[in-house]
Amino acid sequence: MRLLTVLIFLSLGLQYAEADNKGKVVTVEATYSLEIPPYMSYDQACREGIVKAKNQAIDSVFYSVLSGFDEVTVKNTNANSEVSLLSIHRSQVKGVWLGDLAKPQFKRVLADDGRDFLYVTVKGKVRELKSAGIQFEALPLRVKPDLKLQTNTFKNGDDFFLYFRSPVNGFLTVFLFDTNLNEVCYMLPYQSSGEGYYAITHDVQYTFFSTDKAKPDDGEIDEFVMTCSDGNKEEYDELYVVFSPNKYVKKPSTLEKKQLGNDLILPDRMDYEGFNKWLMEYQQIDEDMQIARIPIRVSKK
Repeated sequence: MRLLTVLIFLSLGLQYAEADNKGKVVTVEATYSLEIPPYMSYDQACREGIVKAKNQAIDSVFYSVLSGFDEVTVKNTNANSEVSLLSIHRSQVKGVWLGDLAKPQFKRVLADDGRDFLYVTVKGKVRELKSAGIQFEALPLRVKPDLKLQTNTFKNGDDFFLYFRSPVNGFLTVFLFDTNLNEVCYMLPYQSSGEGYYAITHDVQYTFFSTDKAKPDDGEIDEFVMTCSDGNKEEYDELYVVFSPNKYVKKPSTLEKKQLGNDLILPDRMDYEGFNKWLMEYQQIDEDMQIARIPIRVSKK
């Protein structure tokens, strides 16, 4: 009887420990203001404003520790001075953005002195981080499946590849958010697999969307070419790399495949709102799920 009592207390203690280990989820809202410099486009400013507003919202409830340095160098050439600023800052993130509860709002204000300001308001759910999480590598590659060609800036017609490596076994999906169409494109798993995820083996180097670098069991490989829509000089999209040591099921497609030519077919797509809802729900269920959001720029030239 005494042993049973001890076991009950031990069980309760474990339950409380697990509850304490889980990060709390809260709703946040924040407005971030930035001055748009002459060299920055309005689209770029919106993208930067969203990132800064979300970070500000997380910091308002969970805080973060910021460290870093600024280094100023002056180069003199033929009596002309060229000043450059290297700014490196690292923050210990205390929370993660789970998803939007409303579309980001933008307000542009032109001051009397000619300065251009943008006010970005975001609202969403964030979760407190109790641990650093799984640190995987996800690197976009341009033109060739070579790590030396790592970049997030592409030209119209460039081939796209993705390098990935994880320290643990797990399951991977990759999406591309087309901000121009407000749709999310499924990129991985490959369409021929019939699975809802790509199984990852720890410490193995993967280069996706390349027939040359494909694994023996990959089947038919989907290949991607980055394009910039007619009438646009540049476009800004976002790559979502979703990884977890636990199995999960990707959101079913809500939009039909699109035929853009004799050979070019866009893979399964869905609206961003549905994708955002799925992502937010799954991150609340699976605290081991890690997401890398990588900005992608595609230009005509």
